[in-house]
Amino acid sequence: MESVNDNAAGEQARDLVVADRYRLIALTGAGGMGRVWRAHDDLLDREVAIKEVLAPDGLPYLDRTEILRNTIREARAAARLDHPNVIRIFDVVRTAGRSWIVMEYVLSRSLHDIVTHDGPLAHRHAARIGLTLLDALDAAHRAGVLHRDVKPSNVLIAEDGRVVLTDFGLATIVAVPAGQDEPLLGSPRFIAPERLRYGVSSREADLWSLGATLYMSVEGRPPYARPEVAESLAALLSQAPDPPQRPGPLHTVIAGLLVADPRQRLTAGAARSALRNLTLRAVGVHAVPAPRRPADKAVQYRSAAAPVEPAEPVAPVVPASPAKAPPPRWRGLLIAGVATAVVATGAVTAVWDNGSGGDGISAVEPSQAPVAVASPMGACPTAVSRPVIDSGKEAPISLPEGWLWHVDTDGFALAVPRGWHRGSDGGDVCFGDPGGVRSFTVAPGGPLDGRPLRLWQDAEREAPPGYRKVSMGLLLVTGGGAEWEYSWQPAAGARLHTYRMLMAAGNDRSYVLTWTTRDADWSLDLPIQRTLITGFRDSSRPSVTWTIPGPRE
Repeated sequence: MESVNDNAAGEQARDLVVADRYRLIALTGAGGMGRVWRAHDDLLDREVAIKEVLAPDGLPYLDRTEILRNTIREARAAARLDHPNVIRIFDVVRTAGRSWIVMEYVLSRSLHDIVTHDGPLAHRHAARIGLTLLDALDAAHRAGVLHRDVKPSNVLIAEDGRVVLTDFGLATIVAVPAGQDEPLLGSPRFIAPERLRYGVSSREADLWSLGATLYMSVEGRPPYARPEVAESLAALLSQAPDPPQRPGPLHTVIAGLLVADPRQRLTAGAARSALRNLTLRAVGVHAVPAPRRPADKAVQYRSAAAPVEPAEPVAPVVPASPAKAPPPRWRGLLIAGVATAVVATGAVTAVWDNGSGGDGISAVEPSQAPVAVASPMGACPTAVSRPVIDSGKEAPISLPEGWLWHVDTDGFALAVPRGWHRGSDGGDVCFGDPGGVRSFTVAPGGPLDGRPLRLWQDAEREAPPGYRKVSMGLLLVTGGGAEWEYSWQPAAGARLHTYRMLMAAGNDRSYVLTWTTRDADWSLDLPIQRTLITGFRDSSRPSVTWTIPGPRE
């Protein structure tokens, strides 16, 4: 028997049991359609999530009764979805005046919570999440199920990076009798205009809500942000979405999904192609269509170990100080993050070592230094460094031809192209190609203090000459992280392109990984960048790769 009364939320959760089986532990959330509890299944000895279905008070009595009556039908609709990015439904319980849906419990944070508390995501990372959600919706639509409430708070990001679309409690079977009205359910700031105007749900309406969700993920607010809900709904029916304040390549896809006319809206297939393109290719300063892939013999390819024509020597340039100086512990990072590249050997005064590694990765004590110390942004000068030596250890990843596995004496390991050189400057370690153009720098540092994105924003104040930001945003990696991509123009030589990842390595340590190459070579060099980042390992957490979820092939 169910032992929950109408004041359940205020009682001691440990005393509440549903169906003599599900012991409620804690209330984790509440909304217009009910409350969600973390619970323990005493029969199967596992944690579950239970949604207590409560119809909105503002609905007529018959509509409220119909919603509760349809709980089993809706749970069945969601339960038949077998997809890794759709929440799994285990059971449904009906009691007098109450309905409960028993679901998979995912230890996670919602996308809404992440964006609200940590800040907007990088466009490319949001595109990866969008691809995952599109796969989940496609599986639901092919099964004849509409979600009707896609929004950031219904998108869960698990600790292992898994993205899950939840709360199909509002879902309805697609086949609705002609002329039958449905109650207007869903979140007002993420509801499609045709649902508001005509009260009709569709696959296209779910795609509009997906577009609104992606808008908030990169902008930090809904596409129609107004003080009052009524004002937001009025704007939805009569105006275009608010202009982006954080422009980037994803907004082209978002604009196609937020088209008011569902007949002109971006289709699921077109959205998938566009999102996949954003995650797999180099995103330029402006969003442009990707060229078609040429025939195999015409595909441009560059070996990671192939020499490249060296860039012209560049004298170091110290950027102007910002109006307000940052904290002292960040001074080194700011100068390192935006200073002009040091390529000429005469401009380097640091002592470089061979870093050939040993029997294993050296243990590194937690650092209390700044998150990153000064490091050259360009290639490592080969005249004062030594070739990287293979450690002889088995690599945890599949190495491309011409690569070796390097275990570094500074407490990390990674895959490096053969023929590259390794040098160090203070706490930084730099790997560069023989031509002195491409480089990958590893800079260890202290704790992120829960604000990786703010640290990049502070560093951006000292942007180098010709700076153009491509993207900046949070990375949903264990412990927190942020990415920053930009191009810039040294005082002489070719324009350069840099990608930086700031990632926690525990509560008291972090890394900054910096990849730099010529702007014109950015697309050709992407496979090298990906292998360097994918293979990077930390001594204290060798199993962690910091790889963020990508599109499924």
